[in-house]
Order: sequence, then C-alpha cells, then structure tokens
Amino acid sequence: MEELLGIHVRSPRDDFRIREVTVDHALRPDPLPDVDYSFNPYVGCFHACTFCYVPRLLQLDRTAWGTSVTVKRNAPTVLAREIRKLPKGLVMISTATDPYQFVEGRYRITRHALEVLLRAEWPVSVLSRSPLMVRDLDLFTQFGTIDVGMSVPTLDDRARALLEPWAPPIEARLRCLQTLADAGLRTFVSFAPAYPPTGDGTANAIATEFAARGIDEVFARALDARWGVREAMLSRLQESEIASELMRISDGPYMESFLVDLADACRSQGVTFHGDGRYRKPNPTTVDASGSSPKT
Repeated sequence: MEELLGIHVRSPRDDFRIREVTVDHALRPDPLPDVDYSFNPYVGCFHACTFCYVPRLLQLDRTAWGTSVTVKRNAPTVLAREIRKLPKGLVMISTATDPYQFVEGRYRITRHALEVLLRAEWPVSVLSRSPLMVRDLDLFTQFGTIDVGMSVPTLDDRARALLEPWAPPIEARLRCLQTLADAGLRTFVSFAPAYPPTGDGTANAIATEFAARGIDEVFARALDARWGVREAMLSRLQESEIASELMRISDGPYMESFLVDLADACRSQGVTFHGDGRYRKPNPTTVDASGSSPKT
C-alpha cells in the first residue's frame, strides 16, 4: 500500500494491479436528482465490495472485481479545462469508484481535482468508505458549498468483513464523519445497500449512533441483487455466525419494514432521512416531501 497520511504501508494483496491511463473527459452528466456532474478519479476499486453495482454497469466479470484499479493520471488537468466551458453545477465525487481508496495516497487525483474545483468555486459532494478523506479537511473547509459523506450500511463490523472485505472498518468511518462534522462540515451517510440489523443492532441504535456522530442526513437504498450479486454474497456468508441475519438483505418486504423503522428513528433524532420518499410509517395526514434519491 502506498502513502496514507504520510505512512507507508504495503498492500495486503500482492495480486492487486495498478494501471495508469490518460483521459479525454473528466466530468460526466449525472442522472441523480440535485447532482449535475460526476467525477470518478479511478476505474475499479480496491475495496472489492461484494454487492457493488459497477461491475454490472461496466459488464465486468464480478470474480475479477477488486483485483485492479486504473488511475486517470491527467483527470485534474482535463477537469480544469472542462469547467471553463461547462455551466457551473454540483459535482459528485465519486459515483463509480472510491475516491479515497489506497492509491489516492500516492496519486492524489482526488485532492488535485478538489483544488481545481475550489479555485473555480464549484459546489461539490464527496462520498467514500475510507477515512483517508480527512487528509483533505483543509480543502473541504474552504468550499462555499460542500457536503461530505461515508458509506456506512451497517454498524456491525463482522458484516462489513464478510461483504466489504478490503474496505476500512466501520468505526474508522464513523470517526472520520465525526471529525468532519466537528469541523463544521455538512455530513451524510449512504446507508446503501442497506444491511439488515445483525447481532444487537436495531433501527434505534443505528439512528442514535449517527446522531451522536453529528451526521446531518442519511440516504438509503435497498440492495440491487442483479448481475451475480446474490450468488457472490451467498458464497461469502457460508458458515458465518450472522449468515442467517445477513441473508435478509435481499428480502424485500423485511428490508422495507426495517427501513421504515430506521427512517422514523433517524427523524426522531433530528437526522434527515431520504429514501425516494417511501420510508414513512402510514399517516394519512403526513405528506412526504423529501423527494430525494439516495446517494450511492
């Protein structure tokens, strides 16, 4: 593993491959509501999350997912050129890779892109699973419009180890979020794909933890089990003590009920909850005006 916060750590996977390329485009129009562009500094991801939707989008062999990453070496330079021509809009970093996976410690593509966007005074939203994000706190605090988020789909690190084997521990992500919130930044959690509660976890416990970390918003999305996702997950869950609980991740009615409870618990704690407007307990006098799609 290359440099992380000034510390050199060897990659734990000897077979992981890094390739460098140059690109012609850096920004892509993004279909998410309230997001104008996406910026992805890398192709591929070290974290190898079992459920990732990107192999489906790119029509990649899921068994090879997480074994390599392609670095867009000139992406910040191309970005600087593009933003001089395009209408100003919100840039989401990142939608199809993790912008703070370990190669960012060496290449700093994400940081250089942030510097470009900061100089141009463009609004940004950043999403990661890695606490390396705190390295760029000095830049985040200079933006006029920014929110920063972590994918935290469970509080049970046993579940994380099964389905996100190379991603950072849950507690490290929560500490990162708290550091960002303490710095005055608007923070969010991507509870996606939503894991079912395991062990002693409950909707109330999850909401309480998020509120205690200073998180402003939670965006939820259920699992997309297409393109071999369910099969890949089942192979990881064999003989696990929480396998029967985690299997409920693809049980639509169960997850719908759980997310309704989580939405209610978050709102009672003062945490805004978004989930396509679906996750509310029945109340004929209440109109769901959230209307936002989850960040993924």
